[in-house]
Amino acid sequence: MKNVNFFIVALFAFFSSVFSQDSKEKWFIRIGAHDINYYPIRSPFKDFFMKKNNNFNPVISSIELEHNIKKHIGLYLDASLGMVDNPRWKVGNSFFMKFSHGVHLYILPHYKFDPYLRLGGGYHKYNNYLNKELRISETQYFKTNKKNFFLLDGGLGLNLWLVSNFGINLQSTYNHVFAKQSNDFLNFWKHNVGLIFRFGNLKINHDHTKIVAETDQDNSFVPVEKEEEKKNKICCKEDSDDDGILDKEDLCPNQFGFRKFKGCPDTDLDNIPDYEDKCPNKFGKKENKGCPDVVFSPILFYLSKYSLSPHYLRIINEIAEIMINSLPDYKFYINGYTDSHGKSHFNKILSIKRANSVFEALVSRGVDPSRIEVRGLGIEKKKGRRVEIIIRKS
Repeated sequence: MKNVNFFIVALFAFFSSVFSQDSKEKWFIRIGAHDINYYPIRSPFKDFFMKKNNNFNPVISSIELEHNIKKHIGLYLDASLGMVDNPRWKVGNSFFMKFSHGVHLYILPHYKFDPYLRLGGGYHKYNNYLNKELRISETQYFKTNKKNFFLLDGGLGLNLWLVSNFGINLQSTYNHVFAKQSNDFLNFWKHNVGLIFRFGNLKINHDHTKIVAETDQDNSFVPVEKEEEKKNKICCKEDSDDDGILDKEDLCPNQFGFRKFKGCPDTDLDNIPDYEDKCPNKFGKKENKGCPDVVFSPILFYLSKYSLSPHYLRIINEIAEIMINSLPDYKFYINGYTDSHGKSHFNKILSIKRANSVFEALVSRGVDPSRIEVRGLGIEKKKGRRVEIIIRKS
């Protein structure tokens, strides 16, 4: 077991040296002990606190590395190992191992009381399952010849920050072990208690007052000051929207934004800031000024006719609204077509009349006529009796 402790301490030292250099605010390390709780068969909460069902490992038996990809989301990698008893299987002092990875969803990030939800999956090993039988009832037994399993886990955790970068961690997860015909006979609870360390600069909200801890060039900590005191000293270091960009450099100081957009948001995540995006709530293309590709429904006509039916007048209402509100800076072609019935000269005139009827309907609904070019394209076998509206590529 001393070897296990040495292994985990070595991992902790390695991660500390690697990630403390350039990963400000995003990396966490948790280290401590874990308790494996083998509850009675089919009763996950029965005798939950009975000593015989709980197996405490040595002081250092679990280590976890986490990287925050967003304010409320972190990805973790967890390793736990030690010697435990399994009263359900009547097995004692057997080697236990669990490696898992998954996601943490933070409810109150950057607060002293920092709870989170946990969901993940991984690998589990328990040596003494081999050639053992689990008595399920008077007439039923379960037996497995495996000691390596895949599992899913989920549960709750809590970080209690004592100071800016250091705190206590509590965690409880339910582990579902996948084994053929096992139901829940191999499942267990795992509870962790230990210490957590976060690298780099950070801000923590404590009793609605921000506490800021910063590191200087040699990674030593400077004193912690309350926000009100800092405002009195340095008026220009405010960050109203907490996006890490000072108000004096932030083009959108009251909206959480991205540094590459000078503090402004990109709501639809299309890499076009909202202030340049004509469709800020829809994922779009740069060539469309942030709007998605627009494909208008074709307007169909009866044989030899160019008047619009009530159905297509309603569609034109929708098209006009898009042209005016969503695509105000674009120009359009209105292309008229006919089928192959009749003479070519007659069909050319008919295609122009059909395009003109759509043009007049759009203009009557407020579309600027200078944005539209009407084209009568005559016979087109693949198109038939229709009018198409397309965006003119400038």
